[in-house]
Amino acid sequence: MMERAQATQAEAEKVIEDGGVVIYWRPGCPFCEALDSGLGETGDDATWVNIWEDADAEAFVKSVNDGNAVVPTVTNSEKSFVASSSKAPKIVSLMIEKSKK
Repeated sequence: MMERAQATQAEAEKVIEDGGVVIYWRPGCPFCEALDSGLGETGDDATWVNIWEDADAEAFVKSVNDGNAVVPTVTNSEKSFVASSSKAPKIVSLMIEKSKK
């Protein structure tokens, strides 16, 4: 993983309220690593939360994924989804760009 600034679930909730994008991840997740590298510098404009370091974040991810702690889960004020496809970096980049307007 690139060195991304990390946030808590409490901080993530504020970001979501303010129209930003939150990416929930965990170490060792190959889909998280693919999303991270695919986003490049654009990923710096998202808020990253490690679900293994924040129990509230893990609980949130489970709440939007039928009880499963599936990552990477990407969330904004409109939707949450698991970003594990090869198209995920492009989709998430567009979400991040839109959130900056």
